[in-house]
Amino acid sequence: MAEQIPEAINLAQTSIVNVNMANVTKLNSSNYIMWSRQVHALLDGYGLAKHLDSSATIPDLQITVNDIAAPNPAFEAWNRQDRLIYSALIGAISLSVQSVVTRADTAADVWVTLAHTYAKPSRGHIKQLKHQLKNWTKGTRTIDDYVQGLTSRFDQLALLGKVIDHEDQVEYILGGLPDDYKSVVDQLEGRDIPPTLTELHEKLLNYEAKLLTVTSPSPYPITANYVNNRNRSSNNNKSTPNQHQSWTPNSQPRGFTPRAPRPYLGRCQICGVHGHSAKRCSHLHSMVSSGSNNQPLLPTPPYPPSPWLPRANIATMNQNGGNITPWILDSGATHHITSDLSNLALHQPYNGGE
Repeated sequence: MAEQIPEAINLAQTSIVNVNMANVTKLNSSNYIMWSRQVHALLDGYGLAKHLDSSATIPDLQITVNDIAAPNPAFEAWNRQDRLIYSALIGAISLSVQSVVTRADTAADVWVTLAHTYAKPSRGHIKQLKHQLKNWTKGTRTIDDYVQGLTSRFDQLALLGKVIDHEDQVEYILGGLPDDYKSVVDQLEGRDIPPTLTELHEKLLNYEAKLLTVTSPSPYPITANYVNNRNRSSNNNKSTPNQHQSWTPNSQPRGFTPRAPRPYLGRCQICGVHGHSAKRCSHLHSMVSSGSNNQPLLPTPPYPPSPWLPRANIATMNQNGGNITPWILDSGATHHITSDLSNLALHQPYNGGE
C-alpha cells in the first residue's frame, strides 16, 4: 500500500486550470451541434476533454495507507478541476436550457444529459427537422441567415443518423430562393456536377450584393416631350423689310405661334387636384346639375392628397424669315431634355418612359 502515496501526491500536485468560456456562444435549443463542437475543442486544448467522458475512471475517494483510510489527494485534485469545468458549462448554457441539467452533478453528467436531449435520434425530432427544411424560405432573411438555417439542420440530421444527400442539400437551398434569384438558380441547376455548399454560398452572396446595388426606380414617372425651334427661312442673316417692325397684337410675325397660356398651378377647392380651378372642375358641373341643396359645393379641408407627377411640356416657335427678337418661352415644364449637355448647368440621365 505504501507505493500508492507517491502516485497520489504526484496527482495532487497537478495544476488546476481555470476554464474560461466567455467567448463560447450560449447553448439554446437550436445550436447544440456547433456549441458542443466549440466546447469540446476548448476542453481538448486544455487537455481536459476526459472530464466530458462518462466512462472515464474517477480516482477513489479514499486510499488506504498502513491499513488506515485517508482522503485521496488525486480525487481532490480531480474534483476541484471538475467543479471548475461544471461551472463553466453552466455559464455557457442559456437560462431556458439550464433547467435541463438541474440534476447533473459532474461535468460528464451535464454533457451526457445535453446530448440525450438535443442529439437523441427520436422519430419526432427527425420529423420536425425535415418539416422545417421543407418550409424554410429566404423571405426577408439575408443569404447568410438563410443558408445557415438550412446547413444547421443538415448537421443536426446527420448527428441523428439521417444524413441528407449532397444533391438534396443543394436542392433545398435553391428551392427556397425567391424569383429574384432565378437567373443564378438556373445557372447552378444546369451543371452536371452540383456545386459544393461553400461555392453555392459564395455565389449567392455575390448575387445578393449585386441585387442590393441596383438602384430602385423613381416612384414618380417622368415624361419628357420634344421641344423644337423651327426656322423655315434660309436667309437668316439677310434683312427683310418687316424685320424691324414693332410687334402688336394685330401685326404678328408670319409663322409665329402665340405663347400658350400658362397652366393653372393652384389646387382645386372642390376635388383637391392641382392643375385647374374650381370653376373648371368637372365635379362642380355634376354637383350643380344634380340640384342637391343639402350638400355644400366645396369640401372642407383637409383635401385628399394627389400625387405629384413631373412633366415636360412642348414649346415650339416657327421663324419664317427675319431676325426676330428671340422670345423666352415659359412652358411650365419641370424637366428639360437637350442633345448638348453644355446647355444645362445641372443635368442627370433620363430614365423615364418615352
